[in-house]
Amino acid sequence: MKVHACGALGLVGLLRGLVAYALAPSRSIWRERFRSGFAASLGVPTDHVWIYGAGRSALHQFVASLGLEPQAEVLLPGYTCVVVPNVFAHLGLPVRYVDIAPGSFNCDCQTVAQAISAQTRVVVLPHNFGLAMEGIAQLRERFPAVVFIEDAAHAWGSCDASGRPLGTLAHASFFSFEYAKCLTTALGGALVVNDPSLRQRFANRWQPGAEPGTRALASRLATLLYHLSVARAPAGVRRMLDGLLRAPARALGLVAGTATAELQGQTRPVYGDEMHDLFAAIGAVQLRAAEQLQAQRRAQTRDYAEVLRGSRRCSVPQAPASACLLRFPVVMADPADRGQAAAALQAIGIEPGWWFDDVVHPKGSVRYGYLAGDCPHGEALAQRMLNLPLGRHADLSPAQRLALREWAQAG
Repeated sequence: MKVHACGALGLVGLLRGLVAYALAPSRSIWRERFRSGFAASLGVPTDHVWIYGAGRSALHQFVASLGLEPQAEVLLPGYTCVVVPNVFAHLGLPVRYVDIAPGSFNCDCQTVAQAISAQTRVVVLPHNFGLAMEGIAQLRERFPAVVFIEDAAHAWGSCDASGRPLGTLAHASFFSFEYAKCLTTALGGALVVNDPSLRQRFANRWQPGAEPGTRALASRLATLLYHLSVARAPAGVRRMLDGLLRAPARALGLVAGTATAELQGQTRPVYGDEMHDLFAAIGAVQLRAAEQLQAQRRAQTRDYAEVLRGSRRCSVPQAPASACLLRFPVVMADPADRGQAAAALQAIGIEPGWWFDDVVHPKGSVRYGYLAGDCPHGEALAQRMLNLPLGRHADLSPAQRLALREWAQAG
């Protein structure tokens, strides 16, 4: 089965990380090694980077360091994940959404510029699916009083049209290393502060957080093991494992992820938590293979684009060579065809992703500050979105490639 999770991690890599952690001469050594390795992958100095237990923590801690007045306005993309607006809800800051461009997955800089008001102090700029939002330098020059933050949660390995790594273009950026991201440390994230004055301000206020406790550590490791155990399993075996293990594991608290209460805005996560040294060691193993992993994603992207070329059932992005996609987005021509498409993908051993199925993903989560109709392009895209897996466990077999081509050309 071709799956989305652990796209940069295999069982051998997991074992290497566990052994490296066990043999470390002191604790926190791997967190620092991961920090420096991740900084090197972006081409920035290590002191530009801070590592956290989640991407949302990185965003929260940076925005909190700005000392914004309560009425300061924040602009968010009208196609985003709920954990992003939740940060501003918990900080008590008002938000307003900017619609994505027609036929795109991101906002464009002209629309963002038109939306900035005298009250705007922060703008979050998306690189959804790893596709670059261009024009960030122009926005920074035109609006020097506004802090621009890249949402690079999907974007590790991607560059803009000028070849600059995403996450290094705005005043600051945040990355996610959750299970289904381009690089996984179970649940982890990073903050990159590119602006010198804001970086010094943040460094002066930074305080180390707490590592996850034993129960959280066990649940995250168990979730990693589960994803890896089913990554290459046949569809029938995977369904059996899901049926046998998923419900008991959730009941026992052995599945790590974002709680439903948090998605619905009923609880506040622990912001500022540290990444555990164990998962930093696992992440460092993946960083050593960065070029190979990113080349594989680019090759798979080209493969999907060729297989799906000319389909009347769906459209696919024109991903430039500089992009390293997190998932391969497929936009259905008819929203009503999405369920049948998902079933067809399952039948040929490809896990269909319903990811980003709402303008504030996932569907049913709280939409802090969002009113229905605010972003019609984002809402329309969410209704037609499916995505295909990329990464270590996602190479198509010849039979899958043929079956996918036949599906795309049917109808």
